[in-house]
Amino acid sequence: MTEKEALAWVKSMRLKDDPMSDCAVDLCVHDIENYGLINWLRWTPIGISKIFLEMAEDSIGELVTEIESQQVGEYLIDEVLSVDQNERVNTLEESKKLALASTKMFRVLHRYHRIHEFIKIQYDEERNTY
Repeated sequence: MTEKEALAWVKSMRLKDDPMSDCAVDLCVHDIENYGLINWLRWTPIGISKIFLEMAEDSIGELVTEIESQQVGEYLIDEVLSVDQNERVNTLEESKKLALASTKMFRVLHRYHRIHEFIKIQYDEERNTY
C-alpha cells in the first residue's frame, strides 16, 4: 500500500452527517501527509491517545480560562462599579458545552483509532506481516 492509496482509503471513510467521523478522517489525512504513512503506522494507541489528551487539555483549559475571566469581569463590575448586569455567564450552560465538547473529542479519538487500525491491517495483509 502506498501513501496515496492509504490516503484514498482514509478519505473514503467519511460518513454522511457525521462531523466527528469527518474530523477523524481529516486528522488522519493530516498526520499521514505530515509524518508519512510508515511513521504514522508505527504510532501506538497510547501515543495517539496522548496526542488527543494534550489537545483536549489545551482546548478545555482555554475554555475554562475564558469562563473564569468572564466571571471575574462580572464580579468587578458588580463590586467595583455597583452596576447590575443583565447578561451573565450561564455556568450550567457552559458546563454542558464543556461536557459535550469532551464527549465529541472522545468520539473523534475512537474513530481515529478505528481508521488507524484498519489501515494498519490493510498494510500488514498486503505484506503478510501481521
